[in-house]
Amino acid sequence: MGTLIAYSSRYGTSEKVAALLAERLSGDVRVQNIVEEPNVTWETVDHVIVGSSIRMGTIQDEMKEWLTLHEAHLLEHPLALYLCAGTPTESERIRELEEAYRDTLREHAYFVEVVGSGYDFERMGFLDKAIVRMMAKQKESSLQLDDAKLNQLVETAQTSERTRSENP
Repeated sequence: MGTLIAYSSRYGTSEKVAALLAERLSGDVRVQNIVEEPNVTWETVDHVIVGSSIRMGTIQDEMKEWLTLHEAHLLEHPLALYLCAGTPTESERIRELEEAYRDTLREHAYFVEVVGSGYDFERMGFLDKAIVRMMAKQKESSLQLDDAKLNQLVETAQTSERTRSENP
């Protein structure tokens, strides 16, 4: 039994965060790209961390469908939710979190945050590059993660796991 880090990522930022979290978490951790592998063996999961990226103000359709399909299971486990989004203001981050994750999931989760942003120009198509250059004023690949929030997620996840194992 262990931790499932389920993510979707268009250009790799959410994937990088999932890998970082897996390195920092103790115990049995499985990282799963839900676009490539949407099925979950819930009997092997104690704890869930879900992450997604924002593109054009929304998460990927595959993640929306996955969250809806697995909502009952997610609500049965300790849950953390993260987003990777380049929104500059707190009010925009809150809005994106509210639009990405349903109220029931956000209220159940012990962690709900935007943990940073990134732009991988090598993986972007021409149109996406043009949009990022214009809207985000980015001209090259970058990765800006909030290490304090990532550490907070790891710490609370490990506390959640200890609490669960001590009080089955």
